[in-house]
Amino acid sequence: MHAALQQVETAVVVVTVVTVGNANFILTAAGMTGDPITTVVALANGDSADTVATKAVTTMNLDANITAMFKIVANGPNIVITRLIAAANDGTLNLAYADVTSAGLTDDATSNNTTAGVAAVEIAQISNISGPGLSVDMIDVTTHDSTNAWEYFVAGILRTVELTLDIVYDPAGATHAAAAGGLIYRLENRQYSWFDLTFFTTYNWTFSGYITGFTPGAPVEGALTAAVTLKITGQPTLE
Repeated sequence: MHAALQQVETAVVVVTVVTVGNANFILTAAGMTGDPITTVVALANGDSADTVATKAVTTMNLDANITAMFKIVANGPNIVITRLIAAANDGTLNLAYADVTSAGLTDDATSNNTTAGVAAVEIAQISNISGPGLSVDMIDVTTHDSTNAWEYFVAGILRTVELTLDIVYDPAGATHAAAAGGLIYRLENRQYSWFDLTFFTTYNWTFSGYITGFTPGAPVEGALTAAVTLKITGQPTLE
């Protein structure tokens, strides 16, 4: 099993008084087909920074070359770009924007590297893996006039059950320690991390989430161990 960090880049849209016309949003990323990709965004009179960000995200998400590598969302005036697959930090990743026939954008050639990407590293000395479990909530929709008095259910929220790891704990080990990159560090800093888990060299599950528990065990006779729990957030990729 491997742990890594997905790179996150954020562009902050700043406006004065926007007038109708087109603006260019230029995404640069190493390895992206068509790099750099210029997205033309149609703006309207009086668009707020939040509206411009939403329009830009909607338009960029129509480009398959962009969505093959990144998840892009708007959060107020922020355009947040997250690499789908964790990898070493790409120093060229950038989203610039500028007015073309529109006016009122505060042109910005440089976005912010919110989270540096970290390539996947194998978590050392795992002795046992349990999970992650998958489940679906069932909602009871039985009524007094249900056919022949049978109960009826519909499927609700899809859920993941915590994944647990048993490790032979090495406090100085890079992937276990309280230093950056270690499991304890990820827990203490509530660090949103990317993980992959391969079954039989063929079936690969990737997901993001948080380390939620780390419990050492120190028997009188035996190895120093630890039980680690991880909670997935969002949809895992199951291949």
